[in-house]
Amino acid sequence: MTDIFPPNYSVTGIRSENANNTQVIMTGSCSVDIQNTQSIQAMLYRGPMDGSGQFYPMIPDIGGTAYSSIFYGPNTHYFNPDLIEAEKVRAVGTYKYQTDPNDVVNHGMMYEGPLTLNRTGGTWTPIDMPADKVGGGKVINTIPHSTMGNLIVGNYERVYIEQSKELHEFGAFIYDIYAPEELKYRRLHLGYKLVTAYGIWQNGNATTSYTIAGGLDKAGDGINVGYVVDYDSGTIGVPAIYEYSESSNLITHFEGITNLERGMPESAPSRYSLAATGDADRENRGAAFAVVERLPNGSFGKPEWVPFQVPGKVTTGNTVLTNNLFGVYTIVNPNGSKSIQSYWASNL
Repeated sequence: MTDIFPPNYSVTGIRSENANNTQVIMTGSCSVDIQNTQSIQAMLYRGPMDGSGQFYPMIPDIGGTAYSSIFYGPNTHYFNPDLIEAEKVRAVGTYKYQTDPNDVVNHGMMYEGPLTLNRTGGTWTPIDMPADKVGGGKVINTIPHSTMGNLIVGNYERVYIEQSKELHEFGAFIYDIYAPEELKYRRLHLGYKLVTAYGIWQNGNATTSYTIAGGLDKAGDGINVGYVVDYDSGTIGVPAIYEYSESSNLITHFEGITNLERGMPESAPSRYSLAATGDADRENRGAAFAVVERLPNGSFGKPEWVPFQVPGKVTTGNTVLTNNLFGVYTIVNPNGSKSIQSYWASNL
């Protein structure tokens, strides 16, 4: 395990920029000075996986200055040569205002453009899940987590009134970047009370076949389990559900998915690697690296698990590239305050 990035710089997502993975784009957040005030804002990184490259703080330019923001997932010209010009990247995440006139907590966003230290030359697109796509009420959180090909996946939170009670619904969505406005948003409905979507992988160049990874509430008791599911042109497959019962830290969801063999989607993977995070209610919850085989009949095999945890620290598994796991762990400072440290666990 190697510490990467300065303290309180988070790593949330990764995509390669070349065939041998020697240069990557990572997403996350860092502290940015805005009018003499420190603000946590979205960050992009370009360089080797060890974190020794260049950081690019990015302040969303969507109808005013964001109070705070974060990127969760990138994509590069290496994966979308027909869509993204060389040296440009695409990244998705969230931003918020200090005071929101619509009481929205998190707005979704997409950035597409070059990486420049002066933060110029790119375009920003707001992504807010329409309430009429999920049954009405008000959507107060739209959180895009991952993007590949033409799609973005993420999560939403809806507030609605039923029998004079305010209720909250949490679900997952798929956003089609190039579809007409009325067809861009689709709920990822898998037949369970709670579904989240954190990662997406395109199963080959220019294909419409994708595999999505996340978590769902299988038993209706609030405890999530991991899943992977295929998605192709509006057709949602049957999710393969995975529980990490072998560990004292119950793995609740997958946060990232990639091709185990290579970073490039030249064809459908024979094996996927996934990043997983443990139960949020456990003080020393851990992360895990998992490998799932694509069987000859197109279904998914049993996972192979590699648990990972920084001893005595709350550890997350945020993203994955081939057999490399990335995430953060918490540090309690001498004054009692907490900070985070990003890590890279290689060759799992």
